[in-house]
Amino acid sequence: MKIFYRIAIILILQTLVLFFMIGMKQHTLNTGIPILLETQPVDPRSLFRGDYVRLNYTISEINLDQLAGDKDFQRRDPVFVLLKKSNKYWEPASVHKAYPETQPDTVIIKGEVEYLQSRLWNDETKVSEKANLLRIRYGIENYFVPEGKGMELERPQDGEIVEMVVAVDKSGNAGIKAVLVNGDVKYEETLL
Repeated sequence: MKIFYRIAIILILQTLVLFFMIGMKQHTLNTGIPILLETQPVDPRSLFRGDYVRLNYTISEINLDQLAGDKDFQRRDPVFVLLKKSNKYWEPASVHKAYPETQPDTVIIKGEVEYLQSRLWNDETKVSEKANLLRIRYGIENYFVPEGKGMELERPQDGEIVEMVVAVDKSGNAGIKAVLVNGDVKYEETLL
């Protein structure tokens, strides 16, 4: 009989952890400030999970020489990027190792350093230039879509623009709230 109680407790704990994870994501989507990010979609297929779009954001690769804030990062370091709205999209204003002070009309998004690169290829001059590039992962790089729809977002037709509305909560956690194609909502995220 003791083994039954142990198994029941393990199952209950696992279920509570799953509900907590869903609840945290729902909290971010409900309370987060919606921001519009420019995207560059990539691969759309996973054998085990169905169609998805792997997203590359313009805020995912940051030139540290062009922004204020901290400069000394290592792989897997937590990073906080202060975003400001610039015309249509939100763009990096500064990069920090710890949560910075918020300013009016700014949002702070939390990520993790994927890698640092000290060279940048310039397409115009065809030469490699010295730059301190920081590649950041925010946890919003994959978005699952209905079966057979991944290619539409990965390879938009000429003139189509794919954008993401991302909710960012007060702690810097981010979640994809909606997928826009040419400014129209194509998919909207609802967990509950």
